[in-house]
Amino acid sequence: MKNQIICILPMIVFLSITAVAVAFSPEDTLDVYYRPDSHSEVWSQLLPDENVTLAVKTTSGWLGFDPGVAQAANTCSFRYRWLAPDTCIVADSLPVVWAPKLNVSYAMTQMDTPVYPDQDTTSTPLAVIPANSAAAIEGLTATWLKVDLNDSPEDMDIQGWIQSEAVSIN
Repeated sequence: MKNQIICILPMIVFLSITAVAVAFSPEDTLDVYYRPDSHSEVWSQLLPDENVTLAVKTTSGWLGFDPGVAQAANTCSFRYRWLAPDTCIVADSLPVVWAPKLNVSYAMTQMDTPVYPDQDTTSTPLAVIPANSAAAIEGLTATWLKVDLNDSPEDMDIQGWIQSEAVSIN
C-alpha cells in the first residue's frame, strides 16, 4: 500500500501543475481571432468585464480559449479562439500548443490516420497521424489528400497521402 501511494502522489502533482488555466476579463474590448494571427478573420470581440478561461498559448504568445460553442468537428488547436499576444496577460502557466498558419488548409483527424507514400492503402504507411491532430494539405484528388507533417502538431519531416474520408478540413 505504501508503494502505491508513492506512485500516485507524483501523478497528482504532475496533473495539478499541467492543468492550470487562467481566468481573464479585459479592461477594453479585444478582438478574438479564428487563428493565432492578426491577419486572421475576427471571430468575435471580448467585451470589458466579459470572462473567458485561457487554456493554452502558442510559442509566439497567442492565448487560446475554448469558446464553449459548437464548432463542427474541430480538433487540436482549431477548437480554440485566440487573443493577440500584446494583450498584457501574464499566462506563463499555460501549456504551449502548435499553431495553425493563416491561409493553409489542414486535414483534422478524428481517429489515427495512416500516411501512405502513394495513393495506395496496400503500401506500408510512412507514419500515423494520431486522433485529434492535423496536417497541412499540399494537394488533393477525388479521394486522397497529400499532407505535410512538417506543418502539423506532429512536426515530422514526412509528406504523404491520407484518405480524405478519414478527416475533416479546416
